[in-house]
Amino acid sequence: MPECEVLLAQCVVYFARAPKSIEVYSAYNNVKACLRSHQGPLPPVPLHLRNAPTRLMKDLGYGKGYKYNPMYSEPVDQDYLPEELRGVDFFKQRRC
Repeated sequence: MPECEVLLAQCVVYFARAPKSIEVYSAYNNVKACLRSHQGPLPPVPLHLRNAPTRLMKDLGYGKGYKYNPMYSEPVDQDYLPEELRGVDFFKQRRC
């Protein structure tokens, strides 16, 4: 799309010149290490985040209580991690 070439070029230059950090890289590695070292089955996805395309899944509580962020004008207070991982800060901790 020719109309977006300049915008894309600006984005590339901006990110190329931006200060670099290994913070996200380190946090991502901490998440992978946590999952690799986890004993037993991996923690389940919280019920409110699960898709409920069938009546059975709705009856089991899938999707119940989910807050769709675009429908709120303020930030949504909602947990996205499984219970046993809540409160773990992968940016600061090496292990979960």
